[in-house]
Amino acid sequence: MSLARWAIALPSAAAAFLLFAALIERFFGRTPMQRRLTTLKQYTVGERQVAEPLLRRLQHMAGAVVDGSPGLAALAARSGPKLEAANTGLVPSEWLAVRFLIAVLAALAGMLLLPALLGLLAGLLLGFLLPAVLLNGQIARRRKRFADELPAMLQLILSALRSGFTLQQSVEAAVRDDEGPVAEEFSRALSETRISGEFEDALGRAGERVESKELEWLVMALRLQRETGGSLAEVMQTTAETMRERAYLRRHVRTLSAEGRMSAYVLIALPVFTSFMLFMLRRDYIMLLFTQLIGNVMLGVAVLMLVIGSVWLRAITKIEV
Repeated sequence: MSLARWAIALPSAAAAFLLFAALIERFFGRTPMQRRLTTLKQYTVGERQVAEPLLRRLQHMAGAVVDGSPGLAALAARSGPKLEAANTGLVPSEWLAVRFLIAVLAALAGMLLLPALLGLLAGLLLGFLLPAVLLNGQIARRRKRFADELPAMLQLILSALRSGFTLQQSVEAAVRDDEGPVAEEFSRALSETRISGEFEDALGRAGERVESKELEWLVMALRLQRETGGSLAEVMQTTAETMRERAYLRRHVRTLSAEGRMSAYVLIALPVFTSFMLFMLRRDYIMLLFTQLIGNVMLGVAVLMLVIGSVWLRAITKIEV
């Protein structure tokens, strides 16, 4: 590769890396408390007010550009439920703008590292889909953590109920000092209840966001208790015990299937890692897959087989409880 091509490829790759790093930091590197403090800083007055970072201002400007186009705004709105489920703090228009920018930078880097047409298509596809994969992974982790933490939260609520608090007071006391996804969803349900509506309806919407069957059962139990009467503490006790047993069974099954999942990860990552190492060490050897017709066919068949194998292994190792 000539010096001029390297001079263009390296800044493009660096910019794409920085965007990916910012995206990952947005998902994994900030705690809920840090997000709250960042939000509160926007409303401070006087000399303590902190100017918004440059990256955040650019993010808002890009989101405003997307909102200015009805077609792009409609496309961005499709990702609204997922962003809400992941609790990232991004609005759909900003999320779409970030994905477009990453796709453009990845396409530019791909055109310089690979044949032009192939690099363009691969860069656009990878740059646009990889943030969505990260988002889905964040949603899955948040939902798993919600399911694991829900029984303990219900036990705290039950203790407050037995102390004489009402249901909403018990929930507020239980989530006051917690920062997990359960506390976030319960706090949001309390906020919605203060504005308008019933607490059970707000919990039902939270259950839909995190796709929690346990929370749906809790809402059903609360509604039945309200209609038929009885001890709310006993209802919560029975529900908490059932959820605790389900959480134990889920962890047990996950432990038993850990070996199969690890084998699936290794089998999927091995051809990708091998191809990357050959590209770095013996580029003239592996570039035949991109420059020759038979190589393109072999590459397409390999990718198709890898996708089929990934779906198959996922179906084998995924056990619903």
